[in-house]
Amino acid sequence: MTNVTIGLTPGAVEPWPEEDRDLAFPLEEYRDRIHRVRKRMAKARIDLLYVTVPDHVAYLHGFIASWYKANSPMRYPQLYGTAIHVDSEDFIHFDNPTEAPVLQKTSVATDCRWFPSREASPNLAFIMGELKAKGWLRGTVGMEHWGYIPNRAISTMFEGAFLAEGCRVVDASAIVRRVRRVKSPAEITYIEEATRIADIGHATVIRVARPGMTELEVYGETLRAMMAAGGESPALVHSFTSAPVRNGRAVAAGHAMMGRKKIRAGEFLKIDIAGVYYRYHGNVQRGYILGEAPKSMVEQVSKAAGAFDVFAAEVRCGMTVREVNAVMRRYYQGVGLWDQPGWALGYELGLSLPPDWVGEFYFHVRDDKYLDRVFEENMVTNFESMFNTWLVDTCVYGKTGTRILSKTPLQLQSIG
Repeated sequence: MTNVTIGLTPGAVEPWPEEDRDLAFPLEEYRDRIHRVRKRMAKARIDLLYVTVPDHVAYLHGFIASWYKANSPMRYPQLYGTAIHVDSEDFIHFDNPTEAPVLQKTSVATDCRWFPSREASPNLAFIMGELKAKGWLRGTVGMEHWGYIPNRAISTMFEGAFLAEGCRVVDASAIVRRVRRVKSPAEITYIEEATRIADIGHATVIRVARPGMTELEVYGETLRAMMAAGGESPALVHSFTSAPVRNGRAVAAGHAMMGRKKIRAGEFLKIDIAGVYYRYHGNVQRGYILGEAPKSMVEQVSKAAGAFDVFAAEVRCGMTVREVNAVMRRYYQGVGLWDQPGWALGYELGLSLPPDWVGEFYFHVRDDKYLDRVFEENMVTNFESMFNTWLVDTCVYGKTGTRILSKTPLQLQSIG
């Protein structure tokens, strides 16, 4: 670091000890990801891709930070990103010099270029100058318009700067999303470990949750156990919600956060969590009754839980959403759930950073469009069988069927 960084770091930035580096994957896996992105860029006739979604930057070269300045002061805008050119195996990461040690610790990036200012204009000019000197400001530039970083104001600045250099600008949000869809063996191992950690969380809920505890107390005990097992903070806030039971079913609570409410005997406890390992998520949701469950509730949960056996046996890679929907509709009609309020759906899981762990690929058994999408081998999604039943698990798609990863029982359990 030279004096150009004075005022941009909290002090001297020292090299990170080599033995403390924490790379999630070998260099070869990151190189393969960049290679597959460049192939899709070539197919889409995109010359330069400026990647800004934190999940995508982490996927491509490992960089993970605790703060991305997504909603920071307007005089301190976030222009960070990773530039990939279709004709080069090299890539450039642009960032604030404060992140130099984090990049050294978590990323395989070797060409990191540091902003000279906290403000937009000089940093944007710096990025354009560096890319132009590299010969990368020609042709079509792809930006990630569907990402939450940068915000609209900064995205507009970027687009104007690229256009001023004579580039054509297109939305390339789908490029990295599509490359990430099929998981490598190492990624699947991480998701398996994440789901194991989620199961530890549920075992903790069963062990500690009692009437009189607050939702936050149960959450604290659960999170402590998951962290002790090697887990990490999730990309979404976990949901620990206690709700009264009326007419044999739990009152719906939406995506409520846990709070200071004390859990009462006879209530239903909805636990929606994800174990996290190297930022890979395994989503497991279950519901518990604090006391004796109404017979109708036990039967309802049993019917919804049976869908997972059907999903595991009959859904496999190569099937379309249309085909999967037909399989699951037959099951739900057969057990009398199809005409009841609720849903059965799934969404892609994988590497995620706040504020979301919901991935790009999505299906819903009541969909009447987007039905030709195909489930691919080693895709990972969750599957939700939700008919006042609150059952979610993590699935890996294979040639002979689908693996359901959680070991936490699907049948309704009484606790407390």
